Parts: sequence; structure tokens; C-alpha cells
Amino acid sequence: MTKRLAELLSLSMFLLIAILLYKSTMNFPEVVQNSTAAYVRFLAICFGGLCLLAILLRLKSKSTEENKKLDLAAAPVRFWSLLILMFVYSLLLEPLGFYLASALFLPVTMVVLGARKKILIALTAVGVLLFVYIVFAKLLGVPLPESSLF
Repeated sequence: MTKRLAELLSLSMFLLIAILLYKSTMNFPEVVQNSTAAYVRFLAICFGGLCLLAILLRLKSKSTEENKKLDLAAAPVRFWSLLILMFVYSLLLEPLGFYLASALFLPVTMVVLGARKKILIALTAVGVLLFVYIVFAKLLGVPLPESSLF
């Protein structure tokens, strides 16, 4: 499978997800049709539009780099490390909660991906967690997984 074909297939799958997400809002209760459902429809339209744009740009491009065979095992250690990290992160969400599990997951993941500057790793992790806290916990009031240990 070529890189271009793999990208077109994944973009088509994401476009299908956007369409299904949009259609799912029709089953929302009537009371949220003008609030939550409208927001989800907006996100689905944006997501679908960006997928459609990416598909069109990918079809239009004539790069020889994209016609090369897709090598999924170019960095097998990194791939398997990330897969294991994500699995462990999902297991730690319940006992540690979102913030503590993410505070452990983000720096380790950045190191696996090649980041070496400790200050940049720390600032990025703190920045991401602060952004999530402000946007989701404070502004939107979305409950994030809490620790079952504390």
C-alpha cells in the first residue's frame, strides 16, 4: 500500500465519521437541539470540511514521495513504546485520575518521541494540562476522570 492510498483511506474514514457524527445529532433530545446538538453539528461540519479539503489536496498533489510504499515498521521500538504507553495511560486514568495520569503520560511520551530538553518537556506538559483545565473544567464544565485512590 502506498503512502498516498493510506492517507486517502484514513481521510475517507474520518469523513465518514464526521457524517455519522452529524447524523447522530438528530437523535439528541429536543431540549438540546439548539445548544449541544448545534455545537456537535458545528464540530462535525468543521471536521468533515477539513477532511474533504485534505482529500482534495491529496488527490491534486503529484508528489513522487507519496507514491512510495508505506513502511509501517520504520521505527518499531517507538511504535510499540507508544502503543504500550497509551495502553498503560488508559489503565491509569481510573486509579490516578486525568490530571495525574496525564502528568505522567505526557513527559514520557515526549521523551519517546525524541524530545530531550527538560524545560521544554515540563513547560509543554504543564501548558497542556493548564489548557485542558481552563477550557474543559472551568469554561465548559466537562467532568474529567477523577482519581479513585484519593
